[in-house]
Amino acid sequence: MRTTVIIGGGFSGTLAAVNLIRLAQQPHRVVVVNSGRPFGRGTAYGTTRPEHLLNVAARNMSAFPDHPSHFFDWLRSRCDFDGLTNDELRETFIPRRIYGDYIRGLATHFMGPADPRALVQCEVIEGQAVDVQPHSIGGKVVLEGGKSVQAESILLATGNQPPAALPGAERLASDRRYCGNPWQDWHASLPDNDGHIVLLGTGLTAVDVIVTLREIGWGGRITAISRNGMLPQRHFRGIQWPTSVPDDGESRSLKELSKLVRQDCERLRGISQNPAIAVDMLRGRTQELWKSLSVEEKQRFLKEYSPQWNVIRHRIAGPIHDAVTDSLDCGQLSILPATIQGLTSAESTIDVQTTTTEGEQQVVKGDFVINCTGPKSRFSDSGLPLYQNLFDRGLAKVDPMDMGVEINDDFTVLDGEGNPSTFLYAIGPILKGTLWETIAVPELRNQAMQVAQTILEQEPIHIVKQGTIEYSI
Repeated sequence: MRTTVIIGGGFSGTLAAVNLIRLAQQPHRVVVVNSGRPFGRGTAYGTTRPEHLLNVAARNMSAFPDHPSHFFDWLRSRCDFDGLTNDELRETFIPRRIYGDYIRGLATHFMGPADPRALVQCEVIEGQAVDVQPHSIGGKVVLEGGKSVQAESILLATGNQPPAALPGAERLASDRRYCGNPWQDWHASLPDNDGHIVLLGTGLTAVDVIVTLREIGWGGRITAISRNGMLPQRHFRGIQWPTSVPDDGESRSLKELSKLVRQDCERLRGISQNPAIAVDMLRGRTQELWKSLSVEEKQRFLKEYSPQWNVIRHRIAGPIHDAVTDSLDCGQLSILPATIQGLTSAESTIDVQTTTTEGEQQVVKGDFVINCTGPKSRFSDSGLPLYQNLFDRGLAKVDPMDMGVEINDDFTVLDGEGNPSTFLYAIGPILKGTLWETIAVPELRNQAMQVAQTILEQEPIHIVKQGTIEYSI
């Protein structure tokens, strides 16, 4: 019986396991190695906070590309939403913990022993994978502590890296006034209601913290710092609109693409529509356009365009945006556009050294400081032993953008010499340098199904391609 080991038990790894089970036509063994977060939920959907909502409406959140209404149908089985019409429910931003119930429920259904006809044996191991060693057929996954699992195929689905350490943060590792990982419990370390919390970052992670502080009634001051000082935008109602980039098979430079998108944004503003529509209409082709760019163009995009792109592209639900806006309006929250230079421990505060956009040096004193800068992007100096060992052994290579591992079109990992591995595969956020758009459910569910078909050596199932429009019409 063939064995597949999936390293990572979050959304991507769980969905890969589910697809291996539902598509397998011969006996197979699937072993999921899960570490750090609840199996089947991962970081995003492991939250227990009811105020943390999905950033995408329910209609776009099916776990299966071949069953686009699956999540909506599952929601209809719950009495929580009986008071909503079908149209209202499709446009609702569901609490993330409920979506975690959905994914965990799929895992229980497909991976459990209830169906005697099942061809796949499943096992979940709680532990950290630290190495992969080649074997005569496939490889061996080595766990922390020395245990190992041999498999014909191994899938890397480890999700995002932890946040990058900021200058001076290493000296604050045991300081209760500093939280280096916002996805761990920080609620027990909050200062009194007259205190000052400093958030390092103004993206989605910072928004999570802000809405939770409001929900629990914490009444102190909050300062959020980032280079651009931009908060995520709100989801909106828009119109049907053609894509700004013709799908004519022609390759276009970053300069040409930027011009086309900017012109489209101006046209939308001219008819009083949100220019974010132009970005949404490129969603189905973003990976294709990214791969057509040179490394130099991709680097330029990251430097010049990605901050604005991320603010427009990764929008938040209306109630979340309202909570953040209320915090700004009442004076509780302030935003500081500045570059973070370092962190130091003072007698009664954590001091954040910054350089403002005007070039002024400014020290922000916080009673509690949370690193909300998001996942670390560089992979060549990853602090995860698994990847350091993979690179040292030549079993994988860093992609040219240094944002993850390099793969080919069927998610097979390329080894140190650029050759396709015979047993190693990868999906999820670790493909960001290759695909760019690879952190949201519509892309991840496709990857989970496609890599399962690759591992099972099956011809891809034809699925009618549907556009992913995140705004409502």
